[in-house]
Amino acid sequence: MVMTLFILVISSIIAFAFIPQLKKKKETKTIITFSIILLFATAINIGIALKLKIPSPLDFITFIFSPIRDLIVSLTK
Repeated sequence: MVMTLFILVISSIIAFAFIPQLKKKKETKTIITFSIILLFATAINIGIALKLKIPSPLDFITFIFSPIRDLIVSLTK
């Protein structure tokens, strides 16, 4: 639980450090993108801190490309 609070504090510090600079430059799209990525990274890190099973992105890539690989292999035989 302490680690979760620590992650939230660090994420808040990062947001408060960068978002005002982006507001001065009127970088609205950058603020939105930055916020989405920071939110996603914070959620993943909290999940890791809570020892949740988070699937690897490689599992998804393997799931998508295995049938394509099998098709190509069957066509070359």
